[in-house]
Amino acid sequence: MRILVPCIAMVLLSGCATTRLPVASAPPPAPGMEVLLGRPMDSAIAMLGAASLDRREGIARQLQFAGACILDLFYYPKQGVGTVATYAEARLPDGRAFPPGECLSLLTRSKPAG
Repeated sequence: MRILVPCIAMVLLSGCATTRLPVASAPPPAPGMEVLLGRPMDSAIAMLGAASLDRREGIARQLQFAGACILDLFYYPKQGVGTVATYAEARLPDGRAFPPGECLSLLTRSKPAG
C-alpha cells in the first residue's frame, strides 16, 4: 500500500505536465497602420503634425492626434530599436470606436499642406 499511493499520485500528476497553455502573441497591426506601428515618434509627427496630447506613464508614452477623429498611438521601448509605436486606438469625437487605419487616413487628408 505504501508504494501504491506514491505511484497513483505520480500518474495523476503526470497528466498535468503535458497540458500546454496557448502562447499569447501580439495582434497584427490594424489595416492602414503599418506605416506607423513599429516606428519611432518622429514618423507620426512628420505625417500628422504636432500631437494634441503627449502623455507619459512609466516607460510608456501616448501621442494623440485629433481632427475628424481621434488617434491614440502608444509607444514602448524596444530593445535595440528605441521607443516605437506598438499599439493604436481610434474613436470619433462623440466617443464611438473607429478603425485606426481609417482615422489615420482622415487625419492625413485633413492635414494642412506645408
